[in-house]
Amino acid sequence: MICVNSVSKSFQGNCVLNHIDFKIPDQTATALIGPNGIGKTTLLNILCGSLEADTGEVTCETPDFQKEIFTVLSGSHQLYAKNTVKENIEFLAVLRGLSSSEIRSNLEMYRTAFPLYDSVKSKLFEELSTGQKQLMILLAALITDSRYLILDEPTEGLDLEHKRALLKAVSSMKGSRTLLITSHDPDFITAAAEYFLFLKDGKIVTEKEQLDKNEFLRIYESLYLQGEQL
Repeated sequence: MICVNSVSKSFQGNCVLNHIDFKIPDQTATALIGPNGIGKTTLLNILCGSLEADTGEVTCETPDFQKEIFTVLSGSHQLYAKNTVKENIEFLAVLRGLSSSEIRSNLEMYRTAFPLYDSVKSKLFEELSTGQKQLMILLAALITDSRYLILDEPTEGLDLEHKRALLKAVSSMKGSRTLLITSHDPDFITAAAEYFLFLKDGKIVTEKEQLDKNEFLRIYESLYLQGEQL
């Protein structure tokens, strides 16, 4: 379990996170919700260790857990454009310390959940569509044995077909990976996530479990569109 304990962060006197506290349960999908500019990216950067908090700490029972985090960013810029999909995945796995036999074994394990791989593995990464890139980055995260995944707006720019494929892939990870997802897509996030953290005024103001789309929208509108806190 990842625990965020009294984390604060300000920029030039502007408080973005204000003694924030929450937990991310192991092997579940947790959604971090809020409109643009509310502090989600700042919080994700602190979780990943790329930004230092002013106060507080992020803890986990896994030693050096931040090295186990794989972040999937919107825009799909993480893999090398001039390398093939196969080359990219193998390179990332080697960087994570996997042997050739481990890479082959993991690929066979997850191949059925990502049928797209066989048709694009020899293509340059830059030749893939946005949806194909997102799916192949997720496959890379699995093959590299990353225990913690952060998906930052993963459906941005995706068509319906690739959104469905992405949801199926994410669903297959629950129970074996710990996921933190940000998204403005109510259909996707309510189907993908089990826990919901609503960020406002630098704090988690509402925590919920297993929301359907209508209840999610009701909470979102109350918090962010009407200025009312539940």
